[in-house]
Order: sequence, then C-alpha cells, then structure tokens
Amino acid sequence: MQLQPLRKIKFTLVFNRENRLNLDGTALVTLRAYQGGKNRYFSTGVYLKPEHWDERSLRVKDHPLKAQYNRHLQDFLHHFEAYEFTAIQKYGRCPLRLLDHATAPEDPAPASFTKFCWEELKRPDITPATRRAHRCTLNLLGEFRKEVFFDEIDVHLVTRFDRFMHRREMRLNNIHKHHRFLKAYINRAILFGHLPGDGNPYRQFKPRQEEPERVFLLPAELARLEALEIPSSKCHLEQIRKIFLLCCWTGLRFSDVSTLARPHLEETAKGLQVRKRLKKNGKQLTLPLWLLFKRDGVQWSKPEEIVREALAGRDDDKPLFRISNQYLNRSLKELAALAGIKKKMTSHVARRTFATAMATKVKVPVLQRLLSHSQPDITMIYVKLANSVIEEELEKIDWS
Repeated sequence: MQLQPLRKIKFTLVFNRENRLNLDGTALVTLRAYQGGKNRYFSTGVYLKPEHWDERSLRVKDHPLKAQYNRHLQDFLHHFEAYEFTAIQKYGRCPLRLLDHATAPEDPAPASFTKFCWEELKRPDITPATRRAHRCTLNLLGEFRKEVFFDEIDVHLVTRFDRFMHRREMRLNNIHKHHRFLKAYINRAILFGHLPGDGNPYRQFKPRQEEPERVFLLPAELARLEALEIPSSKCHLEQIRKIFLLCCWTGLRFSDVSTLARPHLEETAKGLQVRKRLKKNGKQLTLPLWLLFKRDGVQWSKPEEIVREALAGRDDDKPLFRISNQYLNRSLKELAALAGIKKKMTSHVARRTFATAMATKVKVPVLQRLLSHSQPDITMIYVKLANSVIEEELEKIDWS
C-alpha cells in the first residue's frame, strides 16, 4: 500500500503554553510542530519571565543573555527543520512521530508509545505483582500491533484493541483491566508531554464491565473454619488458618500481614495495636487489635491472641508470617475442603469477610478508615453486600 504524502511541518516557538508560571515567575519556551491538525511540543530548555519574551517576533528581549538564548532557540528550531528535510529525502515523508528521534540522534529507532510503556515499566516504585500484570497488558498490545506510535493513539485505536480482545473471547472484566492499565500509560504520556492534554481517547471510549463475584464468608462459615480440627497429616494448614483468620479479624491485606513485624506493634495500656504504613497506598494505619472481635471472659481479642502467639519467644524484627500469597491461596483450597466450605477461598476473601461483618457494626466513615479506602464508594460495596446477607438470612426464618 502506497503511503499518502504528508503536509510540511510548521515549526513555531511558543512561550508558556500551559499558561502557568513556575514559583520563580518563569515559564518554558517550547517548540510546536504542527501537521495535519495535530501538534507536538518539544522543550527547548529555556525558561523566561513574561517580560523577557516578545510575542510578535517570537524572540527573547531585555534579558542579559538575550543573544545566547536567541541563538540557542534558532539552532534548536533549525535542527528540527533539518531533520524533517532529511527524513523527506530518505523516506518521502516525515510524520510528527519521527521528530521524537530528532532530539536523540544517537538512538537509531524513533520513539514510540510502545517503547515509552516498556521504559515506564522499569520504574522502581512499581511492585513485582503490578509489573507482572502490566507486562501482560503490554504483551497483548504488542500482539495487537507490534509498535504503536504516539500520533496513532485515538479512539479508533482503543476501539480496535477492544475488538481484538473480544475476538479472543476474553472475559469482560479482564478486558476492562487491560484497558485500565493502557489508560494509565496514556495519562503518563500526557504528563510527560508526548500527547496533548486532551489526547486520552478514554474520555470518549468507556470499556464495559460486569459486576464481579465478591466471595466472602458468612459468620457460620467463619465459625466452622475456626473450630475445625486439622489432622496431623495436614499440620501445615494450622499456620494457614491463623494467617487467614487474622486477615478476617483485622481487614488487613495479605501484603500487610505478610510484612507484619515487631516494629509495627505497640503495647498500650489497653492492649496491642498495629501502627503500620500500608504497602498498597502508603497510608499510615493505626489498628487497635484489642477492640476487634473481643470475647467475654477472655483476656485477649481473637486477632491479638494470634499476634501475641507469633511474637512469643522472638526478639528479631523479621516478619511474623513469612509466606507467599501463591502458597497461601493454594493451601486455602485444602482448608476450605476440610471445612466443607464450597467457595473459592483466596487471601482477599478474608478482607471482604471482615468488611461485610463490620458493615453492620460501625458507621461507613469508620469502616472506610478501617479499610483505608480513598473513596467511600468502594466502602459502600461492602455495606451493600452486608445488607444482602441480612435479607437472605431474614428470608430463611419461618415466622409461623
């Protein structure tokens, strides 16, 4: 297929395109490249105050380094014009995306959205689990199209990507998850100036999602699990049960229980409490264990008893429960079978169990704080679950 010729790129110097000054009263001069209704911006590295920029002549004025700055800006602009000319001579055309290469001549390949995503995946603040999940999305995007350039990102592209996933008969919520990850990378590309501020196609395209099945344990099932006699041949499940029950009684995520150590525990006049910065969102949580699932006539609450038992005889600061989430989830299947619980047990089921149990005991703002949710809408999901349980149990009553 023969490529259509593109219009010549128009280069213009733009001062303070965000219309927002920095704290020192300066703003950046950028080079705008315009072609076929699309813009691309490149930083010149020159910061000026408004009184030092002549909007009519697009030059620096009344500045001690006026001559040096103007020479730098003209050289910068000519560098891009020369690159466009070379590209047209070599390829017959120069789409805007090729200009990304003009600022890094040593890189033989033009910058692309695909390369940008894989570079972003190397960020040190991404957890291993998140990195694995995002890698799946990027691999899937690579199967859909080997390389995606920034100027190709529009609502048509994400629509075709959506159809590509549907043709593979993927589950609706998995498709929604991949769209969510892709949207996050597009937002980061906007943040770094690779795409215009209104360039996220997900403002127009809304991927469909179905209500997920939220599994949790009823009080009777939790009591059955607690009273279960574990045979000696499966003694390894005793530790699994303690970890799972601790999550059920505290609402802590597995990532926080698996890293729980002596420095996170405080002995107060009333009892033991957890003071820990949560791994997922970095929020500081203070959780009074002695007030959760208290029992009459017993010195310690249920979660406090498990933690104190794990602390006994230890003087190091290593995690109390050293176990992987994968091993825990595999073992929970065995535990559920022994207890006669016909539900898919995972570590997150424990958190849902805590949330639905507490939803009928505390107000929504308190539950939101206990679960460390940023938005009350997420907390309300568990309130609705708890209400449905109440309705189901009331319907079972024979009032006659």
